[in-house]
Amino acid sequence: MEIKKAVASLGATGLFLPLFMPLSLSPAAAEPAPYRRPAFERGPMIHGERTRPLAKPRRAGADQPVKLDLIDRAGRAPTTERAARVYMWPLNGDQPLGADIQNGHGEETIPDGDYAMYAYVSTPEPDGRTSSTLVYLPKVHVGGPTSLVMDARTAKPIRVNVDRADARANDTAVLISQELGGRDQVTSLNLSGTDLYVTPVAKGLGVTFHVQSIVTRSGAASGSPYVYNLAGSAEGIPSDPGLSARTRDLAAVRTRYDGEGGPGCAGTHAAPDFGTSAAIGLYSEVGALPTTRTEYYSPGLPWQLDEGVTSADCAFEDVDVSAREERFPRAGSYTRQWNGAPFGPAGGVLDLSGTNDVWFDAQMLAAADVSASSGTLRGTSTLRDAGGSVVGTSGIPGSGGPWPSPAPGRHTLTVDAERSVPWSDLATRQHVVWDLDIKGSEVVNLPDVRYRTALDARNRARPGSRQMVTLVPEKLPAGAQPVLSVSYDDGGTWTRVPAGADGVATFTNPGSGYVSLRTQVPGVVDQTVVRAYGIG
Repeated sequence: MEIKKAVASLGATGLFLPLFMPLSLSPAAAEPAPYRRPAFERGPMIHGERTRPLAKPRRAGADQPVKLDLIDRAGRAPTTERAARVYMWPLNGDQPLGADIQNGHGEETIPDGDYAMYAYVSTPEPDGRTSSTLVYLPKVHVGGPTSLVMDARTAKPIRVNVDRADARANDTAVLISQELGGRDQVTSLNLSGTDLYVTPVAKGLGVTFHVQSIVTRSGAASGSPYVYNLAGSAEGIPSDPGLSARTRDLAAVRTRYDGEGGPGCAGTHAAPDFGTSAAIGLYSEVGALPTTRTEYYSPGLPWQLDEGVTSADCAFEDVDVSAREERFPRAGSYTRQWNGAPFGPAGGVLDLSGTNDVWFDAQMLAAADVSASSGTLRGTSTLRDAGGSVVGTSGIPGSGGPWPSPAPGRHTLTVDAERSVPWSDLATRQHVVWDLDIKGSEVVNLPDVRYRTALDARNRARPGSRQMVTLVPEKLPAGAQPVLSVSYDDGGTWTRVPAGADGVATFTNPGSGYVSLRTQVPGVVDQTVVRAYGIG
């Protein structure tokens, strides 16, 4: 298969408190709401715009009857549950239509015109497996009564190979886009699995074929010491529509998944950005934490990555989710880390642009190197005016709205969060206060300070060791100097620690327990995380 690399980027999101103020839920805040589970599933996940909903065919004098007959790979009419619909996309960009199929046959009346039509056909194979075939016809002209046969026997297998004897594809997904009405439109994105077929399409018809695959040791669903994340694109649909890669041509990323003090399990999704309006994240289960594995990526295109951490049974009923975008420009060696404490606020936005439609959002379990996070937190978010009156409040830490528009002037935005999960004894409480000077209907990017420090794979430091913590300011006013304090008794008492011009603060760890961190920028932000990391 002639593969071209996709290169387009995915369009992808206080009053200064006394030093020893105790951490407590704000008295006038809303009651904490039940834990809001982030979006994370064991299996493929679709990011961005899904395909448009199907319209009902209109009835008009110029409409034409269309008869559709489907044939599976064994040469038989598929049962209804194995091929239930034919999708019909007008090439002029109008709303797509659909025809229901009963036991391989369907009839529908649709307007005159040219259509891209496709169907998914499942076939029981002789060895007991069930294959999935995408029969894709890029241009069908309907100008009168039309009969059409969609034959899965014309499809070609999607094979995935790497130069490793014990490697097998664990999951593969196909995304098809086509130029419709002058714009590139994702038409098909529901072909995934390990026994896939697709019908070839010639170049020059506006069709682009995107394919991605996860390859593991023996095709294992969990616990593989390596994972290949492969992706490629081609004009048309090739007659050899698979993926083949040499390890030396890939980015080799040694990836550490840290534990957080309790027995936990992690899983990930990797979604290559083909520059389309949608992306598919294929799932790979990391397994028990902590662990390290090598992850290989097709270089040169962006990858949208997420990671979920849950209980040791890998149930993902309760889950913390982190996400980031990576782009490995060339083949070679890289290192990355997930779940590296300390955690805290990041990426906060207070959107005042809508009249009485104010929205607040912030990541509240962000590590230093992730762009987004959502976790098992309970608590509140509250916007108050200078007199302490509540403007808006919510029972979700790091999220709120719609709230009334505040009057111009000084305000505080406060987040109180608590966390209790079996896989982590870290970030058990957070208290963050932003001091705001609201002028009008602006969008306020909220400042914060992240942390970088060396910890072991369990997010622990050695008892009595010297600890270097680097403060990483984000969106602070020019000249603002963060002030760091540490606590060894869960925020009962605090000791200030000077930081150098490079933002590095050094202090001595206690003999046991936990270290809590508080960073203050007078008149800007005051953020505290209790049990930022452990000792032991």
